[in-house]
Amino acid sequence: MNGTRKNVSIFSRLTWLLSLSMILLFGFAARAEEKAQPYLGEDWTLNNLQGEKIQLSEYQGKPVILVFWATWCPYCKKLLPGMQRLHEKYSAKGLKVIAVNIKEDWKPHVYWRNHEYTFDAVLEGDEVAKIYGVRGTPSIVFIEPTGKVLSVKQFADPDNPLLDKFAKHYLENAKKE
Repeated sequence: MNGTRKNVSIFSRLTWLLSLSMILLFGFAARAEEKAQPYLGEDWTLNNLQGEKIQLSEYQGKPVILVFWATWCPYCKKLLPGMQRLHEKYSAKGLKVIAVNIKEDWKPHVYWRNHEYTFDAVLEGDEVAKIYGVRGTPSIVFIEPTGKVLSVKQFADPDNPLLDKFAKHYLENAKKE
């Protein structure tokens, strides 16, 4: 009988230790997973080409597309006219397109003026790029009206159907609410 109690006691302790280990293991794994993803809804402020501050949280409740670009990037030169068309088509309905200049070695003010783009462009966005895991240009970040990052993509096609699909989806859902 005494041996049975010892076995039950050891079994209870082992079960308790195993349970504790599992709780700790899953807790640490969840934290590691959270850190690996960009912090959803993180706010930032950068200066636009006119020297005015642009803050992401100002657009809470609106769908936002961030376009990470540089003047030297040939793929950005291909993509940006499509972003201008998207801005012209949907900005009055609530879509916000912001070009975030990164890894710059020239004069984005001159580039923007020469191409007559009318959507916002912000400067020195290298730290903001890190928030979303952006490593190259062009990169497009789709942000839901709640501030949640839907996805981060890399493409240069100015007519990529994802752009129009994103705008239509979130603008139509905003009308229903």
